Amino acid sequence: MTRLVNAQYREAEILDYEGHPLITALPPINSPQATAEMLSLTPNIPEAEKTLPPHIRRHAMMRILDQFLHPTKSHLQLEQLVSGMLRRGYLGRNIAGIEYQRNLNDVGRTDFNAILRNAGSAALTSSVIGCSGTGKSTAIEAILKHYDQALYHPQYQHTQLVWLKVECPHDGSVKSLCTHFFRAVDDALDTDYERLYFKSSSSAERMLADIARVAALHSLGLLVLDEVQHLEKSRSGGADKILNFFVTLTNVIKVPVLFIGTPKALDLFKPTMRSARRASQFGSLDWERFSCVQQGNAPSEWKHFFKRLWKLQWLSSPTPYSEDMNELFWDLTQGIAHIAVALFYLSQTRAVTAMKTPILSEELVIKTYNEELSLIHPMVMALRSENPERIKEYADLDVPIEAIRLKATAPLAMPEALTVEEERASEEAKEPSTFQRLSSILANFGIGEDIIPAIASQAIEENPDADIWTLVEHVKRLEDPQKGNAEKKAPASDKAKVKALQPRYTENDLRLMRQNDAEKSYQHFKKKGVIIDFLAYL
Repeated sequence: MTRLVNAQYREAEILDYEGHPLITALPPINSPQATAEMLSLTPNIPEAEKTLPPHIRRHAMMRILDQFLHPTKSHLQLEQLVSGMLRRGYLGRNIAGIEYQRNLNDVGRTDFNAILRNAGSAALTSSVIGCSGTGKSTAIEAILKHYDQALYHPQYQHTQLVWLKVECPHDGSVKSLCTHFFRAVDDALDTDYERLYFKSSSSAERMLADIARVAALHSLGLLVLDEVQHLEKSRSGGADKILNFFVTLTNVIKVPVLFIGTPKALDLFKPTMRSARRASQFGSLDWERFSCVQQGNAPSEWKHFFKRLWKLQWLSSPTPYSEDMNELFWDLTQGIAHIAVALFYLSQTRAVTAMKTPILSEELVIKTYNEELSLIHPMVMALRSENPERIKEYADLDVPIEAIRLKATAPLAMPEALTVEEERASEEAKEPSTFQRLSSILANFGIGEDIIPAIASQAIEENPDADIWTLVEHVKRLEDPQKGNAEKKAPASDKAKVKALQPRYTENDLRLMRQNDAEKSYQHFKKKGVIIDFLAYL
C-alpha cells in the first residue's frame, strides 16, 4: 500500500509562489551546481572486487550499466525546465483559494469531445527530442526521483500528484495509452481508477475525458509522455487526437505536458503543434549526443564523460587512458552515451573472462563492437554521415539494457586451447545468422515475439539474396500492403500472402481465461488462483 508523504511547506522563493501550498510543498529550487551534484552517479569499486574470480567479478561490473550518470548542460537545462513547468503550472490552481472548487466543477462540466477537435495554443507544453541511447529517459527519471511523487495536505484534505510519467504504448493506441495513465496513477496513489474507468465498451474520447478529471482532482503537476514517437503507429487520426487532447489538458486545467521522443516524433506534430513547440514559454530541448568539439581550453563534453567512464575498471592493473582510445570510442559510438557505456562494459567483461592478464586494448574494443553491437552499426554509420534523413531513419534503433545484461550471464569462454576445427566452428557460431539478426531487429521494432519467426522466414524466403535492411523494408511492406502496392505495382495474384497464425496456448494460459468484461475477468482470475487474495493476510 502506498504511504503518502505529508506536505511540508517552505518559504516561497519569489512573491508569485507565496500562498500556494502546491508550490511551497515542493523541494527548493536548485542551482545548476546543486543539480549537477544531485544527478551525478559513480559506482563503487572496492579493491577486493578486482581480484574476484571472473564469473563473479562481471556481476559486480554490471553497476556500470545502472549506477553511472554523467550530468551535462542538457541535464541542467532539463532540470530547470521541469522545475519551471511544475511551478508555473500550479499558479492557476491554488487549493487555498476560494475559486479552486469552482474550477474543479468547471472541469467536470467540460465537453472534451468538442475541444479535442481544436486544441488551440499550448503554452504549457514542451518537448525533449533526441536519438535513442542519448540518455533522455534516464535523465528525466533521475530528475523526477528527487520530487516526492505524491503529497497529502491534511489542512486541505487534498492529495497532490506532483508528477506522472507515462510511456506511450508500442501500438500507439489511444485506449492503451489511457490504460497506462490510470495504471500509473493507481501505482502512485494506491487508487483503483483503471478498474473504474477502463471498460471494454468505453470509447477513447470518454476515457480521455476521465483522464482530465482525475488529473484535475489530484492537482497533477507535470505529465511526462515518454516514447511519443510510438504514436505514429496509431490508427488514422489517433495521433492527432492524443496530441490535441494533451494540449487541451494544458489549456483547460493547466497541467503542463512534457513530450519525450526520438526525431521521428517531430513528424507527428501538426503545424499547429510545431508552432506551439516554438511558442511555449518553456521552450524545447534538443537532446544532443556528446560533442567532441573542444570549447576554448576546456576539454570537450565527450572527453570529460569518457575520462570518467574509463576510470570504472575492475582490473587489478587498470589500463591507462589514452587519446587513441578516446578517439576510437568516439568513432564507434558517435558520442551516444548508452552505446559508449555498453561497449565499455562488454569490452571489460571480455577482458576479464577471456584473458589471463586482462587489458583493454583497441583490438579488443573493435572486436567487441563488431561482434556484440552489430545491431546498431547502421545507426552509427548514419550519424557518421551527418545526413539528417539517414539519422532520422535509424534514430529509434537502440541496444536494450536488458540485452546487455543477458550477455553478462552468457557461458564463459573455455580456458583450454581449442583445436583448429573447434575454433572455426566457434567463430562461425559467433556470427549471427540473417534470420537471427532480422528477428532481433523486428523485436526491437515492437513486433510480437509469437509472429516474428514466421515473418522473418517469409521475408528471407522471398528475398534470399537481400541484405538485412532490404529485408526490414520488405517486412514493412508486408505490414502495410497499400504502401507495398504503391512502391511495387504487381498483379494481385503475386501479392505476398501472410499466413494467418494460430496462437500457441499453454496450460493455464491467461489468454484463455480472459473474458471481455474486465470485472468478470478479475473475478475469474481470482477464482482460478491467479490473483492473490490479500484480505487473508490483513
